[in-house]
Amino acid sequence: MALADPLPLASFAELLHVQDVGFVQNWQQQRSATGGGETRYADRAPALWKADVTTIAIPLADGEGIMALVNSRAGGVKTVLLHNYRSPYPSSDPDGSIMGATVPKLGTIADRLHVAFTGFPAGYVLPLGTFFGLVFDTSRYYLGQLVEARTANGAGAVASVEIWPPLPTAVSGALDISVKKPPIKARITPGSAFPSKVGPTLTTIQFSAEQTYSR
Repeated sequence: MALADPLPLASFAELLHVQDVGFVQNWQQQRSATGGGETRYADRAPALWKADVTTIAIPLADGEGIMALVNSRAGGVKTVLLHNYRSPYPSSDPDGSIMGATVPKLGTIADRLHVAFTGFPAGYVLPLGTFFGLVFDTSRYYLGQLVEARTANGAGAVASVEIWPPLPTAVSGALDISVKKPPIKARITPGSAFPSKVGPTLTTIQFSAEQTYSR
């Protein structure tokens, strides 16, 4: 049976025992300067998430298994789903148990940087920096952060809040929202994955990956 593309969280990301991760915005901007000494920046493309992952020391055989999955992505041709290991859940709900099986929805989109939500548990706290994700166009993954703290009201509604990065223009409607390990679809940077031997029987795996909005 052919492996899925992207590899789901359970088939790759959750097999990694991660000791360190960098999860940052990769800006795609052009810098210029004017004759008056002003520095200006302009977006050339949407900012995308970039991940740098290092596993804990694992048995050599397990490391070979991880590398086999990495190699199955054919360099940058195929994809995986990855979440931010440092913030898999809101800090107010550190194991996701308060959210449980509840599936919130995207509410009113005031503009691409300001959105509301519905369907959260009553009084659910969304701290500054909370990650949330959604799937649009069937197989495209958006991952955003709240840049303001919010608390759901008694009906589970969350008032309009500023987010980053901007919602893609194709996002519309009452889409399902996830705050429990919300993922990006990512391509592993070709040549970035390598094992480092730790003693005679252990290895660590390092790799970099970058978000893509491709289908």
